[in-house]
Amino acid sequence: MGDSQHFRIRGTGRYLPDTIVTADEIDARCGVEPGWTMEHVGVVQRRRCDSPDSLANMAVRAACRAVEDAGGDWSSIDLIIDASTCRRQPIPCNAAILQSDLGERARGIPCLDVQSTCLGFLVALDLANGWLAIGDRRRVLIVCAEVGLQGMDWSQPESAALIGDGAAAVVLERCSPTPTWLHQHETFGEYREACEVIGGGHRLPPFDYSVERDADYRFRMAGPRLFRIALKHLPPLVQRVLGRATCDMDRLVILPHQASPRGVEAVRRSLKWPKERYIDHVARFGNLAAASIPFVLDLERRAGRLPPGTPLLMLGTSAGYSQAATLIEL
Repeated sequence: MGDSQHFRIRGTGRYLPDTIVTADEIDARCGVEPGWTMEHVGVVQRRRCDSPDSLANMAVRAACRAVEDAGGDWSSIDLIIDASTCRRQPIPCNAAILQSDLGERARGIPCLDVQSTCLGFLVALDLANGWLAIGDRRRVLIVCAEVGLQGMDWSQPESAALIGDGAAAVVLERCSPTPTWLHQHETFGEYREACEVIGGGHRLPPFDYSVERDADYRFRMAGPRLFRIALKHLPPLVQRVLGRATCDMDRLVILPHQASPRGVEAVRRSLKWPKERYIDHVARFGNLAAASIPFVLDLERRAGRLPPGTPLLMLGTSAGYSQAATLIEL
């Protein structure tokens, strides 16, 4: 939305639940041979949201850390966007629940949700950039919190072994426009059945749940098929964005959605991008869905590896099948 970047990232925050789930534990849970997860998936460990943690309190913690990083002034936030894949409940929106949990400091701030599974953060960023461009907002808080492990189909270890739980948030502040901004987003709906949760909506309502149909209410992903789809469609999209970029390409850092170790590395190879300017932490945390990009953004930013002025290309894929690439200046 728009042809300029109308924001700077003023704050970031992340949160991980305490429970660590190792590859060996995933092997046992999925009923596969010891070592299967490391050999076929490559995620060493991921976190699981267990009580007293919850989807809601992870969102609160990430949001508070981002706002604190941005100066701690909640009165300056005039829009909250929740871009999570996971939901606390069907109604009201996650963002309204987050605002309620934040208490008086967030009271009255407009709230809305954006749902685009693993691309949620990039879609929210595009929408926020548009609102900031027309001057409707000054500071926007984007939050992504995910508890995907509880919805896994453990009979599908190739997808169940990828997922992790966690949350991240980012504060955007309106600024004078800069030309760095590029955003492209495409959807190929013919692949929609490659990644889905069938149950829980009008097609298969939650009140029709039965043990016999339990798998229909869990996350399903045709991993090898999606891998081939992404390698066919994503690199050309990224090359189109890079072809229009005016930033210093020798400084450009790429942050991909942390989908899987194999997928992240395959995209890097297809783009022929140097490892030192390509961010890959998926083996440490798993696939955090919409939270993965802002989570790693906070990790790298706080480590001093993404200083202000760095050109950053964020890219990824999602259920749909959708794909997007967003170029910003930090």
